[in-house]
Amino acid sequence: MTYYSLLALMAATLGAADDFMPYVYFENQEFLANGSNLARMSWSEIEAAFQHPAHADVATFSGLDWTKPYPGPSVDGFEAHLRIANDIPWPESFAKNQSTEVTALTFGLPAAMMDAGKKLPLPMDPSWFICRHYFVSARPDPTEQIDHGCGFLSAECRADMETSLTGNWFQEDPDVPCSALILDPVPASCQDTLGLVRGDVIALNSESLEDASTATAYVTDQITDWSWMIGTGAVDEGNTTAYYDASNRTFIIGTVFGYSSSVDEAKRQTPKLSFACLRPEWIPPSTHNVTSAVPPYSYPPQTTTPATTTTAQSSQPATTAPSGPACVSGTVSPYRTSGDFKELCEFSCTYDYCPPTACQCLEYADTAKASPPVVDSDGCSLNGVTDDDYVHLCSFACSHGTCPEATCKLC
Repeated sequence: MTYYSLLALMAATLGAADDFMPYVYFENQEFLANGSNLARMSWSEIEAAFQHPAHADVATFSGLDWTKPYPGPSVDGFEAHLRIANDIPWPESFAKNQSTEVTALTFGLPAAMMDAGKKLPLPMDPSWFICRHYFVSARPDPTEQIDHGCGFLSAECRADMETSLTGNWFQEDPDVPCSALILDPVPASCQDTLGLVRGDVIALNSESLEDASTATAYVTDQITDWSWMIGTGAVDEGNTTAYYDASNRTFIIGTVFGYSSSVDEAKRQTPKLSFACLRPEWIPPSTHNVTSAVPPYSYPPQTTTPATTTTAQSSQPATTAPSGPACVSGTVSPYRTSGDFKELCEFSCTYDYCPPTACQCLEYADTAKASPPVVDSDGCSLNGVTDDDYVHLCSFACSHGTCPEATCKLC
């Protein structure tokens, strides 16, 4: 079984390692499902915070009964759940005295598709393949009541979205039939309403749901360390701007009910797309509070290696990470309100060294550009500057032959 979502990949990897520091998406950005936007949090902190979520929403939608052979009967009662927990602290090693507002998405099945005794789904028939697409937008008016059926999308947008998510079944990847992949943008006809939003995808088949951890995380209404989660960057506890940002995102979920490769050509039909849109009830911010300075980032090694296929525990299907994308162009992050990072980010991001706490990637490619040769001298930040972003970016830039005098020195 192949997943496309980076969160699903990392969840399976951590499941094999019995690790309790799951990954979440650090913040909402255009290239949401990108490796540089992943950050780890304490599962115990997440679990405790979601005992009392600050906001919640639920949408119901119809779909097809995948416990029966394809194409199966139509069935109502699928659910998409949203919960937001505020002020979950980042680990001290990642962002000292900083927290984030985490949104978790979970999903439920109609009662007829569940084993009530085990609280797990009934087996999926091998003739099915399901692709669940996630899009996150801050553009729809949060003061309006959310239409859980996504009726705020124009007819043209919905038609183009259906073509995008169902029209190329088995044409994009010989192993996974999903018509759209991670980082694919919404159609142009949707961008006036949603902005330039790029998606995430989780793909499921009968083998993946045989594993209890996978099934619980992706088709039951239980928040686990495998759940799909996104934060608001790193801010001070009680930051009302972050509360506002988290509670006023609109989540567009497109679930595609399609066939697997085992289905005879004569029985294949265009996959069915079901929409669900989520956003909690509008609550205006009480006071204006500017987001605090972005904290230190947990820096990767200064070498780029391609992603590899990872196999989790024996009961877990093989998972494959996308080979890209790698950053090939960037600039200073709009969230970086202090410091002079422009030249450093423009150089380092070109070679896929683009920490989101200081920089913003502007262009991605399937493979990273080769870094300039390493020189004998290392780089340091200027005297008296202890900001980790300067320390690491100066080291990377100067050791590769570019040492901006305004921010760095040879050492």
